[in-house]
Amino acid sequence: MYVTEALMDYVEAFSQWGFLMAFLYCLASSINKENKSSVYLSALMLCSYISSGYINLLESLYLNWALYDLITILALLILEHLKVLQRSAAFHFIIFALTTNAVLTLIMHYDLYVLYNYEPWWYWSVYSVGVNMFDVLMILSLVFNTNLKKNG
Repeated sequence: MYVTEALMDYVEAFSQWGFLMAFLYCLASSINKENKSSVYLSALMLCSYISSGYINLLESLYLNWALYDLITILALLILEHLKVLQRSAAFHFIIFALTTNAVLTLIMHYDLYVLYNYEPWWYWSVYSVGVNMFDVLMILSLVFNTNLKKNG
């Protein structure tokens, strides 16, 4: 089962809503806490997912999504290097999930736009389930974030 173009807008809206709820949860739970790393992490993910839905950097939909994933990974690593973000379970999982999503998306782009394969096959289902599953897991990791250093 793969996500058709008609369902794509609803799935994208659900992901954006999920990252918004994760951001609001992190914001509310960080009140009176010194460590705001989870708020910054969830805000970056929210901005990335919302902007990828409305701002096309490239003409190809799948290349655009892969580019946003790679830009988000780069932003996460820069913010972690600048000590704005602290390494946490959510931070590591989000890096892993964004990398996996980018690879799955690049393979999908290759299948559709390089090989010109328009016949549904098993990879389309793997892509649809995999990318959306990782989106939900990233949202959950933001909500249930635990700091690996245990300080804050």
